[in-house]
Amino acid sequence: MLTRLLSLGGLSILGFLVHPPAATAETEPVPVIDLHVDLSYRSLYKGRPFAEGSGQYVARSLYRAGVRGVVLPLYLPEDASPKGRTRAELERSYAHVFRSIVVTPPYSLFGCSIRRVGSEVRPIETWLAFEGAAPVGADLAEIRKWALRGVRSFGLVHTSENSLASSSGQSTVTSGLTQEGRRFVRHVMEVGGLVDVSHASDQATEDALDLAAEWGGTVIATHSNARALAPHPRNLTDEQIRRIAQSGGVIGINFHQRFLSKDGGRDASLADVVRQVKHLLRVAGPSALAIGSDFEGGIRPVAELQDASQFQVLVRALLRAGVSMDQVHQLFHENARRVLCSSAG
Repeated sequence: MLTRLLSLGGLSILGFLVHPPAATAETEPVPVIDLHVDLSYRSLYKGRPFAEGSGQYVARSLYRAGVRGVVLPLYLPEDASPKGRTRAELERSYAHVFRSIVVTPPYSLFGCSIRRVGSEVRPIETWLAFEGAAPVGADLAEIRKWALRGVRSFGLVHTSENSLASSSGQSTVTSGLTQEGRRFVRHVMEVGGLVDVSHASDQATEDALDLAAEWGGTVIATHSNARALAPHPRNLTDEQIRRIAQSGGVIGINFHQRFLSKDGGRDASLADVVRQVKHLLRVAGPSALAIGSDFEGGIRPVAELQDASQFQVLVRALLRAGVSMDQVHQLFHENARRVLCSSAG
């Protein structure tokens, strides 16, 4: 069965993907692990090929661009099915991503250091995530099942409130985690998962951080920036950033102009991404930064980072701005690997 799937559409592993060319110090890219790429949504619900997406995450160009790992959210839009966001639709999304991974080099099956599909070597690791986990709910057996299937990041909510938490997308919020949401967070921590507060309201974020402090869990923000520089409610306050770092978590830098610009407009640039990195370094330290591009999520990226082939442009800009090579490696892959491959990972 696996061999038949691998032959679908005439796809095969290209030589440079299975046996990457020897690279010199001058040509070797900094490895990248991206904490948030919406290929599942783009392919299943928008009808774009998984190997191409909208053009922001083209499979054939990833390895040479430095990509060595990617987290793929199983995001369900509100109109995902006649009944909305359901467990059945989540299963359909999972099956779609699994089949797509099998027939799309250079992606490997889910998990740390798998790097293969069947007998074929695949150099880019993958993990799964939830972006709005209400269909799973506070069901420990269900959470454990998804963790075993490769879900590492459990996002509470998207742009509107659900049965677990309130959202940053709401104009006025006084509530945070619901009682079910509190049970959900505890269960995720129990199975060694990562609680993702991107899209969560301030109060829901604070509630999750309080539970992490109590239970010794890890909180991350897969694709959020610093509100001190870009005052959008999707971004994080400095205090939240510090507390995420204290939990052992990371903040994934988002490339969407709306979350980088001071006025939420279209004028953000590579310099704003660099400013975000340097601010987060000051507030949280070098072990709390990662990349969470939000590619394929309908974003409007800065001109210099239009797609995954341009990750190394950011590397060079950071080095010019005085960020050390050690810190660049932490940001681009080491911190993400630490959180993804600890505990249940």
